[in-house]
Parts: sequence; structure tokens; C-alpha cells
Amino acid sequence: MPREVGGAPSWAQFPEYYRWACGADPVYLCQVPEDMEFAVHPGQPEQPDGGGGPDTYGLFLGNEVYIPACPDHCDPAAAWPVKQS
Repeated sequence: MPREVGGAPSWAQFPEYYRWACGADPVYLCQVPEDMEFAVHPGQPEQPDGGGGPDTYGLFLGNEVYIPACPDHCDPAAAWPVKQS
């Protein structure tokens, strides 16, 4: 599960800093740990070579993913995934 919503990221490498086009500094939403598995919904196919089992999907395969977002909501999609391995 994601470690928390809000708070501070525990960067796998060096911290990365961004600025939105509107000029706002991003706020940290959450991070997804490396090799996180997600349950497969009943009736869905297995994920070949995804690292998960028959009842899970693997996601990000060895990468930590951090999601910062724009606090001013300058765009409906104002969140940006940041990957580190």
C-alpha cells in the first residue's frame, strides 16, 4: 500500500524538485513502494512477466513512484508521476 498520503517522500535517490506551469510549487501526495502488487479483479487475465502471482498484478517493477500535484489545481490533471529506481 502507499505509505501515506501527504507527509514527506522517502526518496530512493536524490530529491527531485519541480514547478508547475502556473508557477506553484508542487505538494507531495504519496509514493508507491517498489514492486507493489495490486489484486486482480475476478475474471481478469493474469499479467505475463509482471512479477505478480496469478491473483496480483505487479506495478512499477523495481521503481519507487512519487506523485506530486499542484496545490492551486491549475489543471484537472495537475499531478506528475516521478520514478526512481
